[in-house]
Amino acid sequence: MSKQGYSIEFQLQSRLTKLLLLLAVLLLVPLHLTVRSFVDDIIEQRLGHDAETIITALSVDQNNQWQLQQDRISSIYQRVESGHYFKLQSDQFQSLSRSLWDHELNVSIVAPGIVDIAVVINDDQRWMILTQGFKKSDVTFTLAVAEDVTELYNNQWLLELLLILIMVVVFGVVVWLQRRMVKAAFASLEPVRQAIEAGDISSSIQFPDQLPREIAPLASALNRLLARSAAQIERSRTGLGNLAHELKRPIQKLRWLSSELDSNGSSAKAIALSEEFQHLMDRELRRARISGTPTPGKLFAPYADLTPMVELFKRIYPSKELHLKQLPRYELPYDRDDMLELIGNLLDNALRYATSKAELSITYSRENHRWILLIEDDGTGVSQENMIRLTQRGVRLDEDSAATGSGLGIAISKAVVESYSGSMSFSDAPIGGLCVKIELNI
Repeated sequence: MSKQGYSIEFQLQSRLTKLLLLLAVLLLVPLHLTVRSFVDDIIEQRLGHDAETIITALSVDQNNQWQLQQDRISSIYQRVESGHYFKLQSDQFQSLSRSLWDHELNVSIVAPGIVDIAVVINDDQRWMILTQGFKKSDVTFTLAVAEDVTELYNNQWLLELLLILIMVVVFGVVVWLQRRMVKAAFASLEPVRQAIEAGDISSSIQFPDQLPREIAPLASALNRLLARSAAQIERSRTGLGNLAHELKRPIQKLRWLSSELDSNGSSAKAIALSEEFQHLMDRELRRARISGTPTPGKLFAPYADLTPMVELFKRIYPSKELHLKQLPRYELPYDRDDMLELIGNLLDNALRYATSKAELSITYSRENHRWILLIEDDGTGVSQENMIRLTQRGVRLDEDSAATGSGLGIAISKAVVESYSGSMSFSDAPIGGLCVKIELNI
């Protein structure tokens, strides 16, 4: 059995998956960094603007005390846990936004003119904090303005997850379309596959008119090969039949000339030779009739294919009976022409040397996973010595003038059985003659 090849559909899906994953990385990573940078820039600008507003609102009152004019600061800093916070401090002054409530905003003192941006985790929140050092009226202050960016970052992740989900959906649609296109491309070849599997290739297979350009050359080459194969087999059998017919006249002439000879028994020898020619010719013609029209690649259906053979043997051997037992009514995984040649040779051999009948049975051995063919006759059988010789490779009893019984077609049958890595054995038949047992691997 041939090994399974790779799947075109799997290869396409695998490569498409790798390509889409690469595109996802190349798109999502820069997109994530770009969006995060854009969001951070907007927040940083807003924090910087709020910091300038707070610095402007810082002044000295009539008592020479520093104060922060709340009416000049955005009211968002007055709402508790609004997500916008600030802390202003110096050595003698500190002001906190009311929105801090019970939160602690740790601020590191920075020198005037220094601006620092950082994202810190406060409890379960993420804050972006702008820390700025400045001097006003020769007093050094440090201002920290913070904004809760947790929701913004979460929204960014949701957006990116949505993009990933969209890419997955698009990927699924692309894979589905690709699979549908591949199946549609090969679906046009499904009738061809079924014809080949069923063995219905006695003539050129009719491929669909529209084939993918990648498949069309292979289909054309296969069509030509099958056509040549069928034509060659037909020519071979036709030529063999023609040869046998053409030999009739020379053999008849040989017999007539032999009858005119009378010296040293030459006439009898010549007549015997002509009869041998006639015998060989009749055998080949009979084989051609038994095998019938060649159908290369067609599977063997025992019941359907052997039933006509019974009728043919009735005409060839009208005084003998042929019994077919336990014939499967479905196809077996063997070439029809090979099986008809194999069984036809052995049945012809069995009927030729049978006394009154021959039998054929085809059964399946579940123990050995093999099909077993038994061909039996009720003739005189074969001696143990010749039975041993029959099991030897290349031996043909029909080539031995001293042992002409049950040897016809054995060599041909052996060649067919060996082509399937099967085995052929011989034994005495329960009905009296020779039993030929064939075991064929699946």
